[in-house]
Amino acid sequence: MTDWTMYSEIQALKGKGFKKSQVASKLKINFRTVDKHWDMTPKEFDAVRAKASTRTKQPDFYRDDILEWLKKYPDMSSAQIYDWLLEKFGVDVGFAERTARRYIRQLRIEEDIPKVKEARQYEAVEDPPMGYQSQVDMGEIWLVDGNDKRCKLYCFAMVMSNSRHKYVLWQQRPFTTATFIEAHEKAFSFFGGRPKEIVYDQDKVLTVSENNGDIIHTEAFQTYLSMVKFKVYLCRGNDPETKGRVEAVIKYVKNNFAKNRVFSDVDSLNNDCLKWLERRGNGKRHGITQKIPAEVFALEKDYLTPVSPYEASASGNGVTYQVRKDNTVIYRTNRYGVPKGTYRPGLKVRLKISGSSMIIMDSETEIIYARHMLSLGKGELVPVKRKRRELNKLLTELLIMVKDHFHNTDEINHYIERIREDKPRYIRDQLCVMRFVCEHPSLNPHIHEALDYCIKNNIYSGSDFRAATEYFYEINKVPVRASPKPNLSKSYPVPNPKIRNVNEYKKAMEGH
Repeated sequence: MTDWTMYSEIQALKGKGFKKSQVASKLKINFRTVDKHWDMTPKEFDAVRAKASTRTKQPDFYRDDILEWLKKYPDMSSAQIYDWLLEKFGVDVGFAERTARRYIRQLRIEEDIPKVKEARQYEAVEDPPMGYQSQVDMGEIWLVDGNDKRCKLYCFAMVMSNSRHKYVLWQQRPFTTATFIEAHEKAFSFFGGRPKEIVYDQDKVLTVSENNGDIIHTEAFQTYLSMVKFKVYLCRGNDPETKGRVEAVIKYVKNNFAKNRVFSDVDSLNNDCLKWLERRGNGKRHGITQKIPAEVFALEKDYLTPVSPYEASASGNGVTYQVRKDNTVIYRTNRYGVPKGTYRPGLKVRLKISGSSMIIMDSETEIIYARHMLSLGKGELVPVKRKRRELNKLLTELLIMVKDHFHNTDEINHYIERIREDKPRYIRDQLCVMRFVCEHPSLNPHIHEALDYCIKNNIYSGSDFRAATEYFYEINKVPVRASPKPNLSKSYPVPNPKIRNVNEYKKAMEGH
């Protein structure tokens, strides 16, 4: 409701020759409010206010209930009160939630029932010993480049808990596990060593699940931990204050270094940030410790675990990656293809990055699977480029690989030929399944029994051949008195066709 002061200001600006839109803009009120009172006389305005003060408001019908709830539960929100009204009196109470919010706000003032807010209590903790702990966090900020175009920047920060010595790294894309590890390597190189423990928030780039204390890290980060061997202290959910030192660093860097800065390129930003750290972040007296971080760190540095100079591992060469079931490797949100049939459970590859090119090689044998140009996009698929002749060559090689495992050439040729006739579009996938079975150390001894059985029972399918092999493996492993049940839970390297019920094999065997 407009008061006398606002009405007077509207009329005063009108008398000075301002238009309605100008008055609304100047007083920062709605144009319709100005239009409503534009030609209203003081007597008319007074009558409108008197009528409004005696008018019954729709929420007044529920005043007693609302007041009772507010007195009993002062911390109740207006949204919860509105929901309780709907629950008690029906879906339609005759007014919107926004009306309820304004009414409850005014009722709190009239009845002196302020909303109770519980302030969270904190306790200062002593600084850990020198060189023992650092804290890590990530942040983001919007900057404007030279063309007045907004761009989002992401930063990684590590701070030594004792000396408050800081390191910050900027990049233009969200951090992945690989770039997160790379940032660690650069930070350790900057500090000249690494601490015994690092405190983190629960973030998807390093942790899959807290798992009630049995923390499950992402595969790449767990591999990294096994190499560098430092302790991880993971903050509990919704408790980022545990790493308050680095939270303050992120806020400090964003507001005192990055804010209002014109972005040119990420290398210049990182160089400027390092100079700022030397000049201000690490070179200025800390507000809490009243010590200069750089001076304290000169002593703390001797307590760090020495590390080798920063090498190519930071650019992806020192981290292993998992080959996915679709024969791709994910690097910085993009998928890079490897030849079909490369995938097998547990296969690890290493990426060798050189400029704008990438080589994907086996982490143990260093066999090269693929070469690619690095993609500048996001979420893109970079496939393996092969000519049709090469595809035919790979199929021929796959046929030879499968046939070499069998003694009876006629039988395996007949079996594969029948699969080709029944499933011509999927012959390569079928052969991949058979190759996996033939090369599996536990299943290989039973492939001849499985082939004989499949041919006798007119079963022509790579998946059924695998199920039969697993069946013979199980009955040779489990005592006869037990009911053998083949383990069909293993994942296939190709899309799974419908799996035949194992009882059919058992019935057929019993019949023979």
